[in-house]
Amino acid sequence: MSKEEILSRVLDILELFKPDMSEFNNRLKFQKIIYLLQSSGLSLGYAFNWYVRGPYSPDLAQSLFSIDDSIFQKSKEIRFKDHETIVQKLNEFRGKLGPKFDDVEYLEVLASMHYIWKVTFDGNVDKQKLRERLLLAKPSLYDFSNINQLIDNAYDDLTNYN
Repeated sequence: MSKEEILSRVLDILELFKPDMSEFNNRLKFQKIIYLLQSSGLSLGYAFNWYVRGPYSPDLAQSLFSIDDSIFQKSKEIRFKDHETIVQKLNEFRGKLGPKFDDVEYLEVLASMHYIWKVTFDGNVDKQKLRERLLLAKPSLYDFSNINQLIDNAYDDLTNYN
């Protein structure tokens, strides 16, 4: 079973389906969702580093671009060890994000805040310091019309979901 097949199966369970990598926002969305998923404890084996738009995995990008129709179809046959438990955890993960699951701006802010929180502050910082560090690292976020609301929501989610 290849890494791409496992990733495809996870995407299918999350109802993200076969990745359309032709649009930048889709690529960004998949990067942030897999980063957050792995941060929640379900590792798919992708390492992330800081990049212009926050946490980014070149290996994940390569896997996403490699998924074609045959890989995606073949992955539907995969049953994980403890399949029901994994499906439940994936559904819980999607449920925590709720309607924000498709909000690319929110996912970028949330994933970036989480990365900074864990790497820079070791998970121990107040909202104002985290906001300052985030906006220093990503001044392009000032272009988001609702950046303050996004940061407030992301911080609340980070503290509520640990």
